[in-house]
Amino acid sequence: MKYLAGALCAVSMCVAAPAMAREITVGAYTSPQSTPNTHGLFPGTKRMTEQSGGELTFELFTGGSMGGPKELLGNVGSGILDAASVVGIYVSSQIPTSSMLSSLLVVGDDPKVMVGAMNEMQLLNCPECKDELERNNVVGLSWTGIAPVHMICRDPISGLADLQGKKVIGPSGLGIALQAIGATPVSITTAEMYEAMNRGQADCSVGSIAWLDTYSLGDFSKGLWDTPLGSYFGVMNWTLNKDLWADLSEKEKQIFHDNLAQQIGDVMWGYEEDDREAIANFEAKNGPATTPDQAFKDAWNEQKAVAVQAAIDKGVKDGVPNAEANVRKFMELAEKWKGIVADGEGSKDHYIAALQREIFDKL
Repeated sequence: MKYLAGALCAVSMCVAAPAMAREITVGAYTSPQSTPNTHGLFPGTKRMTEQSGGELTFELFTGGSMGGPKELLGNVGSGILDAASVVGIYVSSQIPTSSMLSSLLVVGDDPKVMVGAMNEMQLLNCPECKDELERNNVVGLSWTGIAPVHMICRDPISGLADLQGKKVIGPSGLGIALQAIGATPVSITTAEMYEAMNRGQADCSVGSIAWLDTYSLGDFSKGLWDTPLGSYFGVMNWTLNKDLWADLSEKEKQIFHDNLAQQIGDVMWGYEEDDREAIANFEAKNGPATTPDQAFKDAWNEQKAVAVQAAIDKGVKDGVPNAEANVRKFMELAEKWKGIVADGEGSKDHYIAALQREIFDKL
């Protein structure tokens, strides 16, 4: 954290700052052109600086320049960074309850539903989650996710038989399901994904269609399934150093709370926009995405049916406190948010208003 006079610059944006402006350093391992940055972090921090009249500014470090996905949590806790975007499944030993909840990827048919449930669970219903963050000297302000994930492969594949023995990047609960149907899950972060697939260390990745462009997987991928396989919703997009958060004024904290719902909505709808562009680019080069065979669909549905109990069982085995109660509560909130999202009929404004009303106005 720094207090600077004069002109302060974040990425390509410079804002004239008053004499006692507070500058917050923010790290992201994703590239500057990634969806969470272009639709979330960049416009979100710009809005907060404007709302503060230039008293709250941000210095942004993207592309892993201040730590990769496994380092950012520790870097924020230690004060190397003031804030970062942290992906829970990459630091599961530090935040096991949060990681257990976000391991339910295969049941996340609608990421907007799951992101709404995750925010309400983390911020209003999970004392164990807050305790884990405190032990790491951080606070979590909000969570986002990615678009529905799809099978993206170096070569075209048609179904279950083609997946047998294939090395597939699919972390956490995805890896468990992939292994159960005959694939070989590979534990590689998204930061390492391009090189792993490009060099043949992995045959496929289960991820957002947008990654064909934002992670350049489209450079070599010729196989894409049009069937969604779930979603990830455990991106703690605002992870702040606990001491910094305590030092912020009530006005500064309110600026964050006023903007979190908007930033979540921007990211979730941003993924839809980027997905559409990426699939158009893919199909222009490779032809239409394909539908996996019925054998795969049947096998995947079997995994979805047991995913909740599998997450509970693993949580209990790993010694996660109140594992079953927290998973059951989370799934209850997912049902609530399924209704909220359905009522909105695709409206981004409705979704943002619901996040603000149901969660952030209650903090």
